[in-house]
Amino acid sequence: ALLTRQLSINAYHPSLLEPLVACRLIPLAKSPGIRPIGVGETLRRIMGKAVSWVLKEDIKQAAGPLQTCASHGAGAEAAIHGMREIFDKEETEAVLLVDAKNAFNCLNRKAALHNIRFLCPPLANYIINTYREPSRLFVTGCKGEKLEIRSEEGTTQGDPLAMGWYAVETRLLIDNTRTDGVSQVWLADDAAGAGELRKLLQWYNNLETCGNKWGYLVNGSKCWLIVKPEVEEKAKELFGNRVNITTKGKKHLGAALGSAEFRDHYSRKLVEDWAKQLEVLCDIAMTQPQAAYTAFVRGFNSKFTYFQRTIPDFGKYLPPLQHILDNKFIPTLFGTQSVSAHVLEAVSLPVRHGGLGIPNLVKEAAQQFEGSSKITSLHKQAIIDQLDDMPIEDSDGLTAHDWIQQHVSEKAEVLKETLRQLDESLPEQLLRFVKQARDKGAGNWLTALPLASQGFNLSKSEFRDGLRLRYNIPITDIPSYCVCGEPFNTSHALDCKKGGFVSQRHDNVRDLFTGLLNRCCSNVSSEPHLTDLQGEIFQHRTANTAQGARLDIKARNFWRQGQDAYFDVRVTHVNAKSQAHKSTASIFKKHEENKKREYNERVMEVEHGTFTPLIIGTNGGMGEECQRFVKWLAELLASKQMESYASTVSWIRTKLSFEVIRSAVLGVRGSRTPWKRTSSFHTDDFGLLAHDAGID
Repeated sequence: ALLTRQLSINAYHPSLLEPLVACRLIPLAKSPGIRPIGVGETLRRIMGKAVSWVLKEDIKQAAGPLQTCASHGAGAEAAIHGMREIFDKEETEAVLLVDAKNAFNCLNRKAALHNIRFLCPPLANYIINTYREPSRLFVTGCKGEKLEIRSEEGTTQGDPLAMGWYAVETRLLIDNTRTDGVSQVWLADDAAGAGELRKLLQWYNNLETCGNKWGYLVNGSKCWLIVKPEVEEKAKELFGNRVNITTKGKKHLGAALGSAEFRDHYSRKLVEDWAKQLEVLCDIAMTQPQAAYTAFVRGFNSKFTYFQRTIPDFGKYLPPLQHILDNKFIPTLFGTQSVSAHVLEAVSLPVRHGGLGIPNLVKEAAQQFEGSSKITSLHKQAIIDQLDDMPIEDSDGLTAHDWIQQHVSEKAEVLKETLRQLDESLPEQLLRFVKQARDKGAGNWLTALPLASQGFNLSKSEFRDGLRLRYNIPITDIPSYCVCGEPFNTSHALDCKKGGFVSQRHDNVRDLFTGLLNRCCSNVSSEPHLTDLQGEIFQHRTANTAQGARLDIKARNFWRQGQDAYFDVRVTHVNAKSQAHKSTASIFKKHEENKKREYNERVMEVEHGTFTPLIIGTNGGMGEECQRFVKWLAELLASKQMESYASTVSWIRTKLSFEVIRSAVLGVRGSRTPWKRTSSFHTDDFGLLAHDAGID
C-alpha cells in the first residue's frame, strides 16, 4: 500500500522500477494474428488493480460516456442498445464499424504520457512512473532460447491499468473527430459511428488523420459499413473500396447490428454452435457430472446471458438449447433417463431457493433484455445525445443507481411470484424436499469448485446420489431389505444405526467443528467429561444426571473470555417417519430444546460454562443455535487470521455441507453387512508366519 501511494504522488528514476515493470510476454492466438499479453509481477498487478479501483470515478469522468470501457457498468450493453436505436432512426443511413491495427501496442506513448497529466491528473504519476522507460519483455519457448524485447510504444496488455489509461487517451481522439450529424461510441479501440453517409465519410477521414498522430491506425480491410438498402449505391460511390460495405448487418461488440434477417441468421448460428458445445458438455457429464455442472453454471451459462441482454427477442431462438438441457444435460447430471417436469421447474431456481441454478433460458430471455435496457438507460441516452459528460439523472429525476435498484426490486418480485406459483404446482412430497433445500447452507456443496485439495470433489455416484436425495428421486442399485430386516430405502438408510453410519456422520461434523475451534480458542477438547454430580438437583426431569456424562466439544474463550463453552452435535434425519410432517425449522427447534433440557442447566450450574446445541439436518440445514455458532466462529477465525468474514463463513458452511452430503450418501450406499473372515492363516503374528514360510 505504501509503495502504491508513493508511486502515485512522487516521481522515481526508471532504474529503480525496472524489476517491477518487467513482464513475461505470452502470445495468444487471435485468429488471424496474435495478441501479445504481458504477464507482470503479482505485486504490480495488485497495485494496478488498487489504483484503478480507487480512481474509478476519475477515469470514468476523464474518458466520458462515449468511451464505454472506462469502468462504466454494463458499458458494452449501453453501446449496443444506443447504436441499435440510432441505426433504427429514419434519418440514419448507415453505421460504420471501425477497427484499428494492434491499437493497444501502437498507442503513441510519448504523447499519451504528456496528455495524461491534463486528462486525468490523479492517475498521471503512477502511469508515468511505470511507463516512462521501455519495460523489458521476455518471451520463452523460442526453440529453447529466451528472447527479450523492449516495450517502447502503447500499453502493456495484461496491465490492470492498461484499459483505463487507453480509455482516457482516446478521449482526445473522440473529441477531435466529432462531426455534426455523426453519433459515435467506442469500446476501447472498437469505434462505431452512425449518421448520413457524407457525414460518416468526413468522420472516417478525420479518424484516419487524427489517429495517425496518436497511434490509432485505422485498418480499412476490417472496417464495415452497414447501410440501408436504398443507399447502397451511394455508399459504394462515396467509400469505394476503402471499407467493406453490406446491407445485411455485422457483429457489433458481440451482438447483431443491421437487418432483422441478419439478426435472425446470426442468432440461429450462435445457438447451433452452442448446441454442439452443450452436447460435448453432456458427454463430459456422463463421467464427471460435478465438473460438468460447475462448468455450466459458472461459465457456459454466461454465454447465453450476454446475448439475452443485448439482442431483442433472443428467447425465440433458444428452444433447441432448452431441449438439450431438459432432455439430456439435466437427466445426465441425475444419472437418469429423464426428469419430471416438476423437477425441471425446481432446478431452474437459484440454489439458495432450492434449485440448481440451471435457468429456463426461454423464459429468462425477456427479463434479461428488459433489465439490461433499464440499467443502461441513462448511459444509452448519453450516447444517443452525444454528451461530453455522463448525466447524473434522467428527465424523470432517476439516477443510474435508482434504475439499478428498481431493476433489483422488480427481479425480486418476479422471483417471489415464481416461487409462489411453483410452490402451488409442485406435488406435496417434492415441495417438502424443495423447501428443505432452501435452508441456510443446504446447497453450499453445489456452489463450490470441485477442488480435491479442499475435499470439495465428489465422485460420480456421490454427486448424483446427492442430487437425488435433494429432490427425493429414488436411488437405484440398493438392497431391497436392510440387514436389520426392514425394507430398505433412503429414508430407512439415514435412520438405521446398523453399520455405524449414523455415528460416523455425527463424528465427522464434531471433528470439523473441533478442528476449527482449535484455531481460535484455547483448551479445546473432544468429548470432554462433565464434572460428577454430588447431590445437585435440576429443574428438568429429563436433565442428564449420569456420572461420567460427556458432551461433544469444549472450548475456552468462545462466547466469553475466561469461560468454557460446551457444544453437543446432533445430525438428524429430517425426513424420518417421526418428523415427516414437520418443517425443518420446527424439527431443529425441537431438538435444540431437548438438548437444552438435558444439558443446559448442568453445564451452567456445575461447570459455570455455556451450552450450545448444534443441530444439523441430513439436508444440510442448521438450527438457529448452530447458525449463530457458525457466524461467531467465522467472526473469531476471520479476526484472528485477518481474513474476510464473508469468505470465512462461506467456507465453513460449504465444508459442513460437503461433510453432511458425503455422510448421507454413505449412509445409503455403505455396506451394513459385517465382513466375514475368509483367510486361511491361523494367527495375526506376521513375524511368525514369515518365519514358518522361510521368508523372514
